[in-house]
Amino acid sequence: MSISSIGSNIIGKITNFKPVKKCCEYYDKNPAKALALGTIGSVIAKDGVGCYMYVTQSLHNKEIPEEKRKFVAAYDLTNGVLMMATQVLCFFAMRKINQSLFPKLFKKSFDSKGQVIKSVATQLRKNQKDAGMDPARKSVIKKVYNSIKEHSYDIFSFITELAAATIFAKRIVVPLISTPLANKVKGKMGKASTPQSPENSENTNEESIKGKNTAEAKDKVTQFNGTESNLLKRINSNP
Repeated sequence: MSISSIGSNIIGKITNFKPVKKCCEYYDKNPAKALALGTIGSVIAKDGVGCYMYVTQSLHNKEIPEEKRKFVAAYDLTNGVLMMATQVLCFFAMRKINQSLFPKLFKKSFDSKGQVIKSVATQLRKNQKDAGMDPARKSVIKKVYNSIKEHSYDIFSFITELAAATIFAKRIVVPLISTPLANKVKGKMGKASTPQSPENSENTNEESIKGKNTAEAKDKVTQFNGTESNLLKRINSNP
């Protein structure tokens, strides 16, 4: 049995599933809406899988310092969730806006009062008469006109909705707000570093005192010998 026949048998069995049949029926009834929802759904699914993989990788990546892993993972989680949420929000918001935006942008071609179709029908019937043809009925012209209007709206809506989701939301909105929210998510995930033990605290205090004494001594040497840079030059020149 060839690979093509095996693949066709598998696909044939999948198409017999009820969920697949319902999707096909929905697509037949409203192909533009089904295509738009299917596209944004696939984008969200991809980002969801990517978010899970990024977070898991950040938490177990040994190349990232341990004290920074939680912040990196928090950033990836916040970025992923925001990306999915904002894309869905912008997609449906744009779908709502398009209902009033499309007529305003294309009012000379598809007006709500029907003046354009009257002008088109009159001119078309005149051209047909001049060409020796039987003029088309106004109802037929209106049907074709409405079909063109519907397809034009579907194309415009599909492009603007995906642009709002994948360009505006994903590339502009998310980067602006993901970093501040990542800090909050990091706090909920747990502290990145463990509290210092008494011994560590004592060592830290001793190091601070030594550093302070060194700085004071350094200032005295600088005052005595002039600028610090000249002193360093003389030391470096006489090893």
